[in-house]
Amino acid sequence: MHIADGVLTPAITIAVSAVSLIALIKAIKDLKNEEITLTAVASAMFFIASFIHIPFGFTQIHLILLGVIGILIGWSSFIAIFIALLLQALLLGYGGVASIGVNLFIMAAPAILVYYLYNFNFFKKLNDKIKFFLVGFIGTFFATLFLTLILYFSKEEYSYAAYTVFSVNIITMIIEGIVSMFLLLFIKKVYPKILKV
Repeated sequence: MHIADGVLTPAITIAVSAVSLIALIKAIKDLKNEEITLTAVASAMFFIASFIHIPFGFTQIHLILLGVIGILIGWSSFIAIFIALLLQALLLGYGGVASIGVNLFIMAAPAILVYYLYNFNFFKKLNDKIKFFLVGFIGTFFATLFLTLILYFSKEEYSYAAYTVFSVNIITMIIEGIVSMFLLLFIKKVYPKILKV
């Protein structure tokens, strides 16, 4: 789900990066000392999860765990994902440095959306398996949606690619939901305090 440097128009890159910068500044200002450790763990989790590739037709699917990160650290997701994306761009060539703001928005904004959804009363009343599946599914759904919309509105020739990206990632949403469900059920069993349940 990384967008490489030079793929998007400069106008789209600057606009989306500006939104990411504002959110990142807010996250840094709101970060408390006791949240730093969990934010670092979430950053490492995102970095490592990206290495788990599942072949699917002509492409590969990889985990991102945005929903899990969102419910664990809220707005600090922007910090955790920024650090992971920066390291991936500099060390591994994933995405790029100029497009890091766009990639940050695509990955961190869904984590924030899941964080707020998770705290709604109707969501809390759901069965744990369904709730935790939705955490992973919805996080990946919004990341895919944002990627699709950014591609679609960037250049006209990307419109077909945008539809393809969305359709290919439907299986990713389901896999993310299943992995998130098992991960969060395990966390709830061994360290429920972290989920604020």
